[in-house]
Amino acid sequence: MENGGAQGAPADGKTNLKTISLAIDGLPFELTRLRVGGVYWVACADAGHADLFAAGVLAGSDTLPLAVVAALGRPPASMVAPLTAEQGPARIRLHEAAVADLAPAVRALPADLARCAGAHGTLCVVQVPATALESLEGAHLARWCRQLHDWASAGGHCVLLLCHGEAATLAPRLLPLNPLCSGVAQLYPHRGALQYLVHYWSNAEGVFAHRDFEARWSGFRLGVVADGDGAVAAALAQEGGDRFLYLAQADALEGAPPFSPAWRLFENWSALVAAALQAQAATVVLSIGENADVDALARIVFELRSERGNGLKLVVREMQPCLRYADERLLLESGASLVAPANLPLARFLTLLETIQGQTWQGRLPDDPERLIRLHRPPDVGGIVTPAQFRQLAVELLDQRGGVVESAVLVLQPVAGVSPVQALQQLQMRRRGDFACMYAGQVWLFLFACRSDGVERALGNLFRLPWRELFDGYERQAGHDVAAMSAAAGGFAAAPMQQMPPPEPAAPAPSWTAPRPIRLGGEG
Repeated sequence: MENGGAQGAPADGKTNLKTISLAIDGLPFELTRLRVGGVYWVACADAGHADLFAAGVLAGSDTLPLAVVAALGRPPASMVAPLTAEQGPARIRLHEAAVADLAPAVRALPADLARCAGAHGTLCVVQVPATALESLEGAHLARWCRQLHDWASAGGHCVLLLCHGEAATLAPRLLPLNPLCSGVAQLYPHRGALQYLVHYWSNAEGVFAHRDFEARWSGFRLGVVADGDGAVAAALAQEGGDRFLYLAQADALEGAPPFSPAWRLFENWSALVAAALQAQAATVVLSIGENADVDALARIVFELRSERGNGLKLVVREMQPCLRYADERLLLESGASLVAPANLPLARFLTLLETIQGQTWQGRLPDDPERLIRLHRPPDVGGIVTPAQFRQLAVELLDQRGGVVESAVLVLQPVAGVSPVQALQQLQMRRRGDFACMYAGQVWLFLFACRSDGVERALGNLFRLPWRELFDGYERQAGHDVAAMSAAAGGFAAAPMQQMPPPEPAAPAPSWTAPRPIRLGGEG
């Protein structure tokens, strides 16, 4: 089937493929040109965008005598429907493969194009659903691309493949085949806008890569709006072609199957890390359910960040409540992009993943992960200490951590009628790194890795009785306040630490006397 097109073809019938371009308004010249013998890919979110993209390319190719417009699984007429009689090549030859024949139609595409195209210099615009390419893996995809490349090169043709549907996995599969594919780009929705991403593009002007633009439709003409701000452009320049992939532990999805071909699930850390070490900008989701695994997970996150760079999105999902504040800080400073708390519904978690797309990690990795881990671990001390020990330990911890972990130093004044010793008797410390002393008639507390917003919750867990019944309130102290603790304040010498009195012995149990029968009334 053929359609008439523009009447502007050269009188001698020779093809002028050197002038063909994508006809995208505002796109830099070097990213619009297609070279003779090239095979180019543009992945679109849906078939409607693919139709408009094809119409724009055809409308800008009115100097060509012939173009082949093919579609696999749907009619190709929708790609030429927006064109007027004066627009497009002189002749447009349509080719369609039925839905039931998708797999063999994909394999037969090189031969079908050779049959439909002219002897030399034909533009071929082909729509292919992403699902039809799933059967082409590894060597099969490479062989298929080579067939297209060799045919286009030998005949001086140009092939533009418009893939539509779930195309997140397409670019990572095509990028290693760059000798056979002259360019790979993607048109996709992002946060309410349309983006045009150039993974790489080669033509007579050179080779170009990693350019992202906001795009808008005007009829069937696509236009772009610069690269955006410098920070976004710089961030995208670091990203790879796998930016739409999700590599996740299976339990992080709570037993749900992969949501799309863009999701790949792994049973454990080892299998996931092996895949993540090959990624550049994918989203990697690791799960954790026990506090004992925090250090090991921090080392994994550190390795992935240091090996694969800032483009990788590293996400930790807490499956059971097991992470303390210091643990979250450790994971984030080891390179995690996001730590999702436990009890977060799966739908909300997936929404959080969307918020980090297009971002790069902005932290700075230390040279040694082991030192970072040590700084986030509590000291091997806890309980009630003397004021001298309190000052020494607190000053050392505040100095050594250097703000890596926020800890709290509190001074609590017992209410009237409650002595500091009695208040300390109500104290129950279960965590390493938390210690207390009595100093100058007050109770001093050091709470390791305790944020300002968690102080009152911590106090509620530390005392057997409600802490507000024991104290008139609390004051936070800075490092210099702790260092100023001295005998001059009546602490060390004037009020030495009192030994907490032992608990009072339990009262003896009452003796038990067997009951005796009694008789009511007199003898009769």
